[in-house]
Amino acid sequence: MISNVSASQFPAEVRAAGTDAVKNYKAAAGFEQMLASQLVKAMTDNSPLGEGPFGLQMQDTLSNALVSGRGLGLAQQLYKEMQS
Repeated sequence: MISNVSASQFPAEVRAAGTDAVKNYKAAAGFEQMLASQLVKAMTDNSPLGEGPFGLQMQDTLSNALVSGRGLGLAQQLYKEMQS
């Protein structure tokens, strides 16, 4: 599940570059979150963390925590590549 990220959380240079830059960064951040979600799912498939009534919720929470704040750095790299 990809959560909506406010543009105010994007780096200042992205916000200053205009609406197309914000759109590109949002796409890169969405990809980073989707990738983190898939990685967490793969890591917890055969473990107690992925089982039980709260397994999916725990996976979502863990993947959201990984990409919150500055994220993994993948979104920033993808954005730079999209701009060049």
